[in-house]
Amino acid sequence: MDIVETVRTELRAAADTFSIGKSERGNDILCAHCGGHGGRQIIITAGIHARECYTAFVALRQIRDYNIRGDDGAYIIPLVNPDGARFFESGDAQGSEILGAYAGEYRKWKANASGVDLNCNFDANWGMGALNKRYVGASDYIGAYPFCAAESMALKLFTERVMPSATVSYHCMGGELYWEFFQRGAARRRDEAFAAAVARKIGVKKVDGHLDSAGGYKDWCVQRLGIPAVTVELIKSGSHPFCAADFAPDVEANADLPAFIFDLLNERS
Repeated sequence: MDIVETVRTELRAAADTFSIGKSERGNDILCAHCGGHGGRQIIITAGIHARECYTAFVALRQIRDYNIRGDDGAYIIPLVNPDGARFFESGDAQGSEILGAYAGEYRKWKANASGVDLNCNFDANWGMGALNKRYVGASDYIGAYPFCAAESMALKLFTERVMPSATVSYHCMGGELYWEFFQRGAARRRDEAFAAAVARKIGVKKVDGHLDSAGGYKDWCVQRLGIPAVTVELIKSGSHPFCAADFAPDVEANADLPAFIFDLLNERS
C-alpha cells in the first residue's frame, strides 16, 4: 500500500483541500476543510509518527462522512509525516542520508526524514520528557530546537492561523486517551470533562496524569493555546507494525467524532 498516494487521491475528491506546508523531503502535508468557516473550528491530525501512518484512515473516513451543516468546521490532516510514512511502508530513503543509515529499522520508524520525532519537537516543556533523546534515531529525538522539523513548524503555524477550539491527535497503540498537561482550575475541569466525553464516545480509556509528557502537539495546544486537546491511542492491544486492516474498528468508532465534538463545545459555551 502507498498511504501517501492514497491520501492524495482521496483528498483530491474533497471539496476544500490544500497543503499546510512541506515535509523535509518536499512532500505536501495535505489538509481537508469540512463544514463552515464562521463558527467554531477544530483540528484533527493523524500520521504524525511514521509507523502509525494508517491512523490516516480514521481521518479519511471522517472527511468522507462529514455532513454537518452550519458555521462550524473541521480541518482534518490525515498524514502529518508523509516522508516517514513512505519510509515505514517501503524502506525508501528518498535521498535522505539519515533514512539510508537506518534502512534496517524502517518498520519501527516513528520520526521524520531527519530523524526528529515530531511529537517531541513542539515548544511545550521541550526536552523534559522521560523518554526524550538528544540524538537522531527511530523515535524520541527532540531535534536541535523546538520546531526545527519542517512538519512540526508547518503544523504550528497552521494551528496558530486557525486558532481552533479543540484538537484531536491520532496515534497508536493502547486504546487510551491523554488530555492532561498542567492545567489548573476551570481550564482543568473543562478539559477533563471534554476528554471523558470523547473517551466514552469512541470506546477508549481516559488516562489521567502528566505522564512525563513533553514536546507533543497536544501538550503545546494545551499550554500555548489554552484549549482542550487530546491524544488518542488507537488499537487496544498488539505490537508494531500494524497493517491498515487493524484500524477498521477504530475507523468505525471515530467516524462521527467531529459532530460529537461540536455538540460538546456548543453545549459548554
